[in-house]
Amino acid sequence: MKLKPLLLAAFLALPSPFAHAADPIKIGAMFETSGFLAGLGNQGLLGAQLALEEINKAGGINGRPLEMVHVNTESDETKALIAAKRLIERDKVLALIGAMNSGASFSILDTVQRAEVPLVSNGASRKIVQPVEKKQWAFLVPMTDVLVIGRIIEDLKKKGITKIALMNADTAFGLSAREQWEIMAPEAGIKIVTQQTFANSDQDMTPQVTKIRDQDIQALVMWATGPIQAIVFKNIAQLGLKVPVYASHGLSDPNIVKLAGPAADGIKFPSSKTYVAESLPDSDPQKPVVIKFNDAFQKKFGNAPASFAGNGYDSVMILAAAIKNAGTDAKAIRAAIEKTKGHVGVTGIYSYSPQDHYGLEPQSVVLLEIKNGKFELAK
Repeated sequence: MKLKPLLLAAFLALPSPFAHAADPIKIGAMFETSGFLAGLGNQGLLGAQLALEEINKAGGINGRPLEMVHVNTESDETKALIAAKRLIERDKVLALIGAMNSGASFSILDTVQRAEVPLVSNGASRKIVQPVEKKQWAFLVPMTDVLVIGRIIEDLKKKGITKIALMNADTAFGLSAREQWEIMAPEAGIKIVTQQTFANSDQDMTPQVTKIRDQDIQALVMWATGPIQAIVFKNIAQLGLKVPVYASHGLSDPNIVKLAGPAADGIKFPSSKTYVAESLPDSDPQKPVVIKFNDAFQKKFGNAPASFAGNGYDSVMILAAAIKNAGTDAKAIRAAIEKTKGHVGVTGIYSYSPQDHYGLEPQSVVLLEIKNGKFELAK
């Protein structure tokens, strides 16, 4: 009998030099290794595997091996909920990491809250952990929409741009960002002249781009994840829209750039420092961490990582540090994550508190520009 992908769990405990058999510490992972966000989820899973291997090679956590049970959520919110319940109730995991999909993270929050199991989400919407008093068990690792929007606004103001068009997917990721843009842009003296939405399943955004082209704007901001971004960029090029284009951190995927081809050149987007580690000043505390991660990832998997791999890696490392300090009591682990200060990760530098479950510090974000299909620091 052929099992559905959701029911295929990969037990990713790796060999480690433990002198005596010890009960493993078991965590659950939910990454999208199929579906429209597979490009993100596969990278997140590989990053998490790398962290797991490093931890176990170093002796595990307080002498116990770390074991990870992974379930593919298939980029589906309902399947993510089923996966979370299965990992908590059947596999008895101590904590959860994933998913990349903001909608999937939203779908499991009630389950996580009732079970009182720490969740280190890889979704990017600020609302996953807001308000914190109602979502005490959820923490974020990726760059949030508010953080990256602020970085784009800095560049818009520097360029004297005051009139923009906003274009977003109708996903939780896109809609959350739209809400934040509508708050943050006016506060910065920037007017959203027109706003257009598209479905994540659409195959052509010519109508939306045409409406934008007919408006008096100085830049276009496009917010989405996955391959659909390449379609939008091609539509923009085909219709001859000649204004600067900014995208979300969902563009931090070289595969999307390859799909878009020359249409992606010149587009700016906020990102972690994964792609530009060698260009960082030696004073940047992340430089050696990111270079070491990139080298280890390349050696293990045979290719360079996308930024989403850093999210998976940081999730495991932050959670492992909390377990090391707090033991295996769930409430103590949650408190230990809240006490994390200045953790230098691949995606950024993390500092949490009981009032702040976002974690990532602003200096972690850089603005990149695509030039000839490559990522460079924007000027």
